[in-house]
Parts: sequence; C-alpha cells; structure tokens
Amino acid sequence: MVQYPQFIDNKRKHLADTLREIAPEFHVLRIATGYWDLPGTLEIINELKDYTKICLLIGQEPLSHHLQKKFGNLFDNEDIFPDSYISSDLESYGTSKEIEKLRETARILVELIKENKLQVKVFRKPRLHAKAYIFGELGDGKSVGIIGSSNFTKAGLTTSQELNFLTDNYKIIEFEPKTENQENGHITWFDELWNNPEAEKWTGDFTEIIGNSPVGNKTYGPYDVYIKTLMEVFPDELVEVSPFDADIENILHEFQNQNALSLRRKLDIMGVAMLSDSVGLGKTITAAAIIKQYIRDGKVNIAIIPPASLKQQWVDELEGERWNLVEHRDFEIYTQQDTEKIESLIEKSENRKNTSNEIDLFVVDEAHNLRNANSTRYNQVLELFQENPNAKVLLLTATPINNSLMDFANQIQLGSKGSLTSVSVPYSTESNSTLEYIDFFEALKRIQAQITRAEKSGKKLDWNVYKKSLTAGIRHYLVRSTRQGVMKRNAMKPIKEGGKLFPDTRVEQFSYSYGEDNIKLVKGVIEAKITHIFEGLDPRKLNLNFASEITQRTSHPIDLYKKIKIDQENGNVQQILTNNNISDKYRSIKLFNDDISNDMITLLFQLINFIGFVPYKPDSYLINLYDKTVPDIRNMNVKGPLRTQLAIHNMLHVTWLKRLESSMMALYKSVLNYQHRIKLFEKWLEKGYIISLGDVGVLENEYDEDINRAFEEYEEYLKELDNADDEEKEFIKKRGIERKEADPKVYNLKQMNKDIERDKNITNILTQVLQLLTKEGKDEKINVFAERLAKTIKNNEYGKKVLVFSFFSDTVDYLKDVLPSILEKKIPGFSKQAAFVSGNSKEVEKIAKRFSPVSKKYKLKKGEHELNYLFATDVLSEGQNLQDAGILVNYDLHWNPVRMIQRNGRINRLGSTYDEVLIANARPSDDLEAYLKLVRRLERKIDTINSTVGNDQSILGEEANPIEFNDMLDYFDNNSEIASKAAEKLQLQNDPLDWTDDYSLELRTFLEKHKDDGEITRVKSIPKGKWNYLPKKNEMFDPTEILGLYSTSRKVTNTGEKIRDVGFTKISSSGRNRGPFSSIRAEYVEEQDALKMIKTTPDNNKTNIDTIKVNREEYISKGKTEIKVQFDTDKEQFRLKPAQKRALEVVGKYFTKDVLGIVQKGIKLSNEKREFEQLVRKLN
Repeated sequence: MVQYPQFIDNKRKHLADTLREIAPEFHVLRIATGYWDLPGTLEIINELKDYTKICLLIGQEPLSHHLQKKFGNLFDNEDIFPDSYISSDLESYGTSKEIEKLRETARILVELIKENKLQVKVFRKPRLHAKAYIFGELGDGKSVGIIGSSNFTKAGLTTSQELNFLTDNYKIIEFEPKTENQENGHITWFDELWNNPEAEKWTGDFTEIIGNSPVGNKTYGPYDVYIKTLMEVFPDELVEVSPFDADIENILHEFQNQNALSLRRKLDIMGVAMLSDSVGLGKTITAAAIIKQYIRDGKVNIAIIPPASLKQQWVDELEGERWNLVEHRDFEIYTQQDTEKIESLIEKSENRKNTSNEIDLFVVDEAHNLRNANSTRYNQVLELFQENPNAKVLLLTATPINNSLMDFANQIQLGSKGSLTSVSVPYSTESNSTLEYIDFFEALKRIQAQITRAEKSGKKLDWNVYKKSLTAGIRHYLVRSTRQGVMKRNAMKPIKEGGKLFPDTRVEQFSYSYGEDNIKLVKGVIEAKITHIFEGLDPRKLNLNFASEITQRTSHPIDLYKKIKIDQENGNVQQILTNNNISDKYRSIKLFNDDISNDMITLLFQLINFIGFVPYKPDSYLINLYDKTVPDIRNMNVKGPLRTQLAIHNMLHVTWLKRLESSMMALYKSVLNYQHRIKLFEKWLEKGYIISLGDVGVLENEYDEDINRAFEEYEEYLKELDNADDEEKEFIKKRGIERKEADPKVYNLKQMNKDIERDKNITNILTQVLQLLTKEGKDEKINVFAERLAKTIKNNEYGKKVLVFSFFSDTVDYLKDVLPSILEKKIPGFSKQAAFVSGNSKEVEKIAKRFSPVSKKYKLKKGEHELNYLFATDVLSEGQNLQDAGILVNYDLHWNPVRMIQRNGRINRLGSTYDEVLIANARPSDDLEAYLKLVRRLERKIDTINSTVGNDQSILGEEANPIEFNDMLDYFDNNSEIASKAAEKLQLQNDPLDWTDDYSLELRTFLEKHKDDGEITRVKSIPKGKWNYLPKKNEMFDPTEILGLYSTSRKVTNTGEKIRDVGFTKISSSGRNRGPFSSIRAEYVEEQDALKMIKTTPDNNKTNIDTIKVNREEYISKGKTEIKVQFDTDKEQFRLKPAQKRALEVVGKYFTKDVLGIVQKGIKLSNEKREFEQLVRKLN
C-alpha cells in the first residue's frame, strides 16, 4: 500500500506532487475550494483528463484589493464573484509563457464539461471557506481525503505556506452517518454542500468564461473586436462624465452635445482641451454649455479670455435668455489685450493658489492669437495659468494651425501650463522609415523642420508619412466637427424647411487695370530720371525674381545692382552667386531684363526695390560691415538686431507690395510715412547722433527732444540692471535711449548721407506718381468695385447686405473718404447705410449689431438705423456672427488661407437663411500668376530669415501662406465654377484629423446606441491577450501573420491621470519553409492602416473556433519587445545643447553636485527652459 504524507505544507512536499501521486489510483474527485485558477489545474490536468467524475465546488474568498479597485465595489462582491475573479485571472494568462499549456488545459476542461464528467457549482452564502480534495466514491474502500488551507490554485498547490492533513482511512472518508448525532465522512460532507440549494450550478458559465478568455478556443465576432479596438485606441470616449442637465442639453445640437461631453472628458484627463469646430459651427455655444455645467457643479470661478473685439459678444451671449448668467457674478472676462487686468489677476492668484478661490476653468477664445511662445502676451497668460495649477483650460479656435505646426504645440503647451512634455507618438520620416516613439511636441518640431526643408528645396512633403504622428497626438487634446462631418451625420437640421444646412459658396472676381495711359505716364516719369536719379540703371527692366534672392544687403541697392550688372557683363557669375548667396539656377539669368515692364503693379514695385531704407538699417554702415559680402557676414558671426537690419528690406518689400495691391492710397501713406522717418533720422544725424527709428519716437514724446537727459537715463537704466537680481530685472522699465554718436571712424557717414539723398529722390518720384493715380476718377480699382457693387445690389440675388474686407486700415479709411461720393448716385442712401471699421474703430460690436441685427438678436434703438454696407479690416474676421449678409468682398488679395476661412465664416455659418452666398475677390487683370509667385517667393524668404534671425513676431502682421499655389490661382480664377470649387477645397484643408474623426464617430455611435442594453459592458470585457480573426476580406494572406495591439501607461498628465499609449504590431514568421532557421519578426503598423484592416460592420459578427496554429508565447514576446523599444524611451524633458553643456561644465567646477544632471532633469516648463537659455547666452 502507498504511503502518503499526512501533513502537507508545500515546504517538504508540494500538495501538487501529492495529488499527482494519488490521482492515478482513482476516477472520481471532489474538490471544495475558496478559489480556483487554471495554472493550478495545469499542475494535475494530465492525471485528471481521463476521470469519469469531477465535482468542483467553489466558495468565495474575501474580495482582493486589486479587484475592489477594478470593479469599484467595496462592500458587496456577490455580483462579480466568481465570474469577474476568474475572468480577470484568465485575462492575465494571455501573455503567459505557459500560454500553450494553459490553452490545452482549458481545452481538456471544456471537453470534460461537454461529456458531463466535470461539473462546477458556486456556493455563495453562507461563505464556504473550507478546502478539500477527496478521491474515490462511497463503497470503494480505498478513498483518500485531504482537508486544510490550500485553494485549488497554483499558489495553493505549490508555493504558499499552507497546512493540509491527509487521511487514507477509507472508513472515515466514506462514512455515512445514520443518525443526526453521527458525524459526516469526507464524501457525505461534500455531497451535502453540493446538493444544498445555495450551491448554484455554474458549469455553463464556467465553460463560457473559459471559452471567451485568452486560453479558450472561442473567438469574438469581427465587429466586437473592431469596437473593442476602437475603445482601446480612443479611451477618452469611455471616460464617464455626467450628462448635461436637461435644460442645457436641449439648447445644443446633437454634435455640440457630443463635443461638449468629449471636451469635459479631455479636461478631466489632460487638464487642457481644444474645441476646433469649423468656422460657423457655434463654438461659443458649446463652450457656454460647459461653463454653465461647471457652475451648476459648484465650480464657480470662471475666467474667459477673448480678443477685445469679442468681449461684448461673450457678455451678450452668456447674459442672454439662453444661459441667464451674469458677469462678475458667474464669470469674469479678461481680454487678451488687457495686460493690466491680467497682471492684477496674476497677483490675486498667487494668494488663492490651491484654495477654493482658485480659477476652476479658463476659456480662451480665438486661442490661435496666443500661438507665439515668444510674445509678451503669451508668457503673461502662461504665468496666469501657472498661478492656478488646478484650473482646467479650454481653448477655442477654428484654425489651430495657422502657419506652422508649432502653432498648435504652443497653444497646447500654454494650456498645459508650460509643460515641456505631452504624449508619446509614433514618428518616422520619408528618408528613414524606422519608427520610434517620441514626445508629441518633439514630433511637431521635427515635422515642421521637414516642412521647412521641403519648401526650401522646392519639394512637396509627403504628409502621409507624418499623419500618424499628428493624429496620435492631436486627438488627446482636440475635439473637432467639420461642416462635412455634421452634414454626413445628420447631426442637425436646417433653419429653413427644405433649405440647406450651410449655404453654398459662389466665388467671383472683379478684375481691374490701371489703363495704358496711366502706365505710359509712369514709364515716362521713370525714364526721365534714369540718368540723374538711378545713375544709369533702368528700374523698369529690373528682374524682380533675381532681386528678391538678395536677402542680405550691406550697401544701397543702386550700388549693389551696379556691381552685379558689371560683374555679369564681365562674366564673373560665380562671384555674384557666392557673394550674395544666390541660387545656382540664376547663373544664366540677368539682373536687368531686355524688355520693359508693362504692368502698373510691377513698375511701382521695381521702383520700391531701388529704395535703401537707410533709417531702418543704420548699423549696416558700420565701417567694418559696410559693403561686405554674405560669406564675410557669416565669418563675422553677425547676429541678432544687426542681422535683422541687413535683411529688413525683405519685410518692407513684401509689406509695400501688398499695400500697393490693396490700394494706391495705402502705398502712398507708407511712402509718406517713410519720408517723415527719413527727416527725423536726418535731423539727429546732422546733430551728430545715430538714433534708431524706435528711439526717435521715445526722444520726441517722452523727452521733448532733450537728448542728453535721454542718454543719462539710459545709463542709469543700465546701472540699475547690473545691480538687480534676476527677479527684480523683470520689473525694471527701460528708460532713455542708447547713445550712438555719428563718428566717421565708426560709421561710413559719407555713404550714409549719399544714400539718404538717393532714398529722398526715389520716394519723391513715388509720391508724384501715386498722387496722380489717387486723383478723383483715376483709381480704376475703386471705379470697377463701385460699378460691380451697384450692379450686384440691383440684381438682389444675394440680399442687400455687403461685407467688405481689406487687410489695411489705410485702405478702409480711403474707401470711407472716396466711396460715398461715387456710390451715392448709384445706390441712393449709401452714406447713411454704410459703416467703416478700421483697426482704430472703438465701437466694433455696436456697428456689427446694426449690420446683422437678426443673427445678433439686436433690436435697433431709437435714432439708430440699420446698416447694409460694412467695410472692415480683419478686426471683424474673428468670431463675429454676421450671417444676415449674403455678400462678402475681399477688396485686396489675401494670402493666408486661415484668414480666408475666417472671413468667409462671418456670413457662411449656422443660422444663415441663404442657400448660396457670394464671395467676390478683387484681382489685378494683368499677370496675376507672376504677381502671386513673387509674393510667395518673398514670404518664403522671410520665413527663412525669421527662423535664422529669430524675430519674436511677424513683421508683416500676418503669416506666410501655406496653401497650395495652384489652389490659390484657382481661387482667383475668372471662371466662377473653378473659383467656387477652390473655395470648397479650402474649407476641407487643414484638418489632419479627418480619418480619426470617422473612427471615433463610429465608436461614439455604438456607445450611444447601446448605452442601456449591456452591450458596452460585454464588449469592454473582451480580455486582453485574446486571439481573434480579422474580417474575412482583410485576413492576412500569410496565415503566420498576426496583428497585435499593445498598450502601456508611462506618462502622467497635469491632472494626475495616466496616459495610455497604444500601438499595433504585425508579427510573422520571417523564415517560412526554412526549417530550423525559421524565426519570428515583429514590425510596427501604422494605426490608420491597422484600423482599416480591423474595420467591419455590425452584421459581420459571427463567432468562431480558434484554430490558429502558431507559437503564441513567441509571437507575444516578439510583439512586446517591439513595443517596448517604441514606448519605453526614458528621455529627459529638456536636452542640453553643446554650448549649454560647455557653460555648465565651467560653472560645475565650483559645485560638488552634478550641475548638468540637475539642470537636465530639473527643467520641466517652457518658461524655465527660456530663462535658462537666456542665462547661458549671458555666460557665453
């Protein structure tokens, strides 16, 4: 007879070993256990697979902490035991190294259940805490029983410190009591519990749980898998937020409600969110709903930061009947321009920090205005946010990316209170397909660098390569509905029954020219001055493309052009290209053409190119710098303001060119202004001083031209700075002006005076010509405009209201002076019905209400009359609801598509009663394409200058144009159909979230449809590690290819939430049919490509049997390794540059601690980084 140990404690002998020894002698086993797991069964499955009867009775152990946390039920765990216990454990086996053995164990268990050899029951109440393993049946005469502490788990059978007692006395085990006074034997004790009504049959549930688990052989349907994947990729959609109160929800369109809920989720998780609905979709209303709900929820400290022009519109909206809020009680408004009020709030916030009085929610309207991280306004708002560390930040903008991807990064970094890190995203380039996971901000910086390189080399960027990086990062922050998306989803109904949700856009041009007589006149004026003023050069022949290549000048254009002309005549071509850093493609092109220009805009711009702009660049006349070549400048390491002076003509050229196209009067005002500046500069030069243009204003306005006092105060200012510590320096206001004496040993004064005279002569020619062209009746552009306007109003096809935009306030003022006398006869009462709003207008909102009273819900006051014609600068292009109008005119060509979208959005928006609106563009009838190319070339040069010189802000006041050039030409095409299609295409551009919007929308639709039927919980419960089949149409051609989805949580947001990174890998056998040399390889799959493969429809949801024949453990391991490489990068938030390391190495000699390491790991905010960089510059 076999001798079994009596006391089994897993030290001298494992219980599993004992069970394996006993099992072959029997075919019946009864098990009572508090808990069960599959690895425990694996320990003895080979010995049990041929059993004829196994009864498994599972009790209920106390709820473990990890399950309490997972299921959020601290008191009553009956609902989740044992289903969720066992499901949770089985899920963890999906990545186990013993996956194949566990799957085989699960298969055997399911077979035993099917054959009715294994039965499972659950004993819920009262709690069954006993553990017993009973081999044999009544009457066998050889039964063995074990009772003790070991659960039927791997730990209970092998590693846990247990105590179990074994008896092989069959008389005890098989004893059947005949009276109540007799005790049960092992078997009768078990059978009483087994037959107790409290013991629930659980065999079917047990089978299903195993089948659905990673170790089971049942797969989920393809649609279930698709939705589960979307849940993993878009986890924000699953974050529970309480719905809006009914009265708030009723105000919103369906898409606005969904967007508002999604924004609240992102605010809770990330601390910052951006609403970027297309122009005209009611961002203010969506934001107002969030504000109202915050207040209802007790978060009552709300601060709104809009542009000054929109302040009253916000007050009107929030205090209106829709929301019934009150300014100063429910919300405060701090305009972006009101720096004093923001500064006051910063001071108050310092004392409120981490108290109930801290701001709960900031709402920044037209957030793209705060995209420049170097601007004073940006850094002031950043300081405000940092003084309210617990506040959420909601950013509103239809145009998050204006000119650079860094626009978006800067706005999100602002809302993130300056954090240098965001989320991890996949990144690769066109030249290097190797993928890495990097911080989103870093990815944006790298992609922008690629864009700049492509533009410089004239290549087109392959956006598909970078789309994965953009979408993976942006979706954590941004919520966006487009017009196309709203219409596609039928998310709202038109205002007018049978009407359109949004009006169609018809684009027309009105072309103008200045006539042959005027052109002949200008040519004649220039020709008469060729010898005397232009020193033998003919401006009418200047090749503007060639001239625009010369981005840095250290001499007057006349001297420079003369030198180039002579060198070309002498064949010194390479010298020209090298000295002026000109592209090799100009090797065979002359600076002066053989033909004379026959176009007014070109002729005048050629004249402009002969101006030296001396007062803007006095330091270029330094003896050691004057007339130096570009290589010389590089060798001298010229930087900062001095280098800006050498390139300032580029900015002035493009500004003057745009003003020239806008109106002759706008250019005339610029020329007059420059002449005034020449006089001021010359005046102080004659007194022996070089005074910058900025300092001239200070000298006149603050010191009444007392130059010595101004010099003294500047010296005192410098001394005060030297004696102040870093914190005090911020508050020391600059005083006085820097002393720069006009010393002939320092400056080439003779040349400077000569060049001033040249500029005076050339600007006199320009003023002479422009005075002629702006005389009454001579301005062809304004004449053509007046004719077209009167004709359009008479036709009455687009209503009677017209909104006219110009980029320049001088043009608006000019129209105000000239138009009424021209139009009063053509449009009776025009003067009374027209208003002109330039940058200086103070009553923008009042005028807008009179122009569009219906959309603004405004009732005209006594004595007020309605306006039908509104002329404005872009002060009206942001945020205004002016859809009472059906006609919009762009009086000058506009270059930034963002501005184009914003302007069009004033009338083409929700609430418009028009089926079609008219956009009319003014355009010169001459060579438009050549003109547009010239502007584009100049602006690209400025981009390069800005990136190398580091200007804090745009010199022009607007950004360069990222729109495709051909699309721009189409937008200004005389064929209205072509132009209208270009406008529609423009509305579709600049949305890198097109594809993600479709996928997240599908998930949102599923969640909404199944919010009450349990389907969401069922699909959510699909375990990790579960293998399933792709939809039939997308199944891998190679059966060894597997698509895996992996996730990891590494980073933490400002709100303390973990950010989960997800990534797809394709794992396959790289050496099929190579015998022992076959290996498994894994490679990253782009999210978009993976989702396309998994995507399917609700009708494709049939479950299947898992017959996948691969080494799962090896596949899983390879996928894990690939994802680990991608995700587990532990890079510092701030990386030191070589110059910074050198500076710190010098400083570090005076410290015992690791200065480099402290700085590298300690700098976490953008303003800290900026301060450090400033310090290093001083050290170096």
